[in-house]
Amino acid sequence: MKKIYEKIKYKFILKTIPNVKTFKEAYFYCKNRSGLGYESKLLCKYRFEKLENYIKSYGQSLFTQSSNLLIYSIAYYLKKNKGNFPRIVDFGGACGENILFLSSIFGKDILKSSWIIETKAQVDFSNKYNFTKKLNFSYDLKKILIEKNIDIFFSSCALNYTESPYDILNKVVDIGIPYVCLTRNNFSSNPKSFIQVSNLSENGFGKHIKDYGNPLIWYPSQTLSEDKIKNIFLSSNYEIIFEDNLVKTGSINSNRNYSKDLIFNLKS
Repeated sequence: MKKIYEKIKYKFILKTIPNVKTFKEAYFYCKNRSGLGYESKLLCKYRFEKLENYIKSYGQSLFTQSSNLLIYSIAYYLKKNKGNFPRIVDFGGACGENILFLSSIFGKDILKSSWIIETKAQVDFSNKYNFTKKLNFSYDLKKILIEKNIDIFFSSCALNYTESPYDILNKVVDIGIPYVCLTRNNFSSNPKSFIQVSNLSENGFGKHIKDYGNPLIWYPSQTLSEDKIKNIFLSSNYEIIFEDNLVKTGSINSNRNYSKDLIFNLKS
């Protein structure tokens, strides 16, 4: 009976979500509702504990929705740079799932050459768990890009949750990161900001922790312009080396939204 009530409540809330004109407007609405999605202490703590529980039970076999494309990017790099492993930035890398997965394949050395860029709140929580002690977390993307000589910039469905995604990609281009892998992008031919709502249990990697209950989490988000992103790279000596529509997770050729993977390579 409780599950039925929660479903009805969720559907009702979805119908009452207001339309917004800007990302900032969505930001302040969400902040007033739940302490702001990805920056809320509740969500940060929940995601880290959820992953920690999974690792205790199953180890670091963390094959995520993004793993295939990340491995593809690494393989492409290794083909041209034999004997050298890439230095990686995982922008919006949550609790380090992708990097931990890579270490189970390539060994622990990859932990030293990979950085997870997250919100300040997420970074603050990152030093409280055993499995994160060898992971590098930071909220200063520009500093990491400049100081660490990054080879691969990777982002999975994270740019949509930032206010200035194109500025972020322009920084990547300005520094000249050789490979840029963008997966699970939420594109639209008519990009706009909106308010997204999910149950807490839908967040993080692993089994839901019932002690947390299942409150709603509110996020500011926006759809992106595929053409604008392509232009940022193609006008700056990059080429597309991989492009694929994610038919299972998006409505292709829709004015509303669709999903697509893109990998760019800086021409030599």
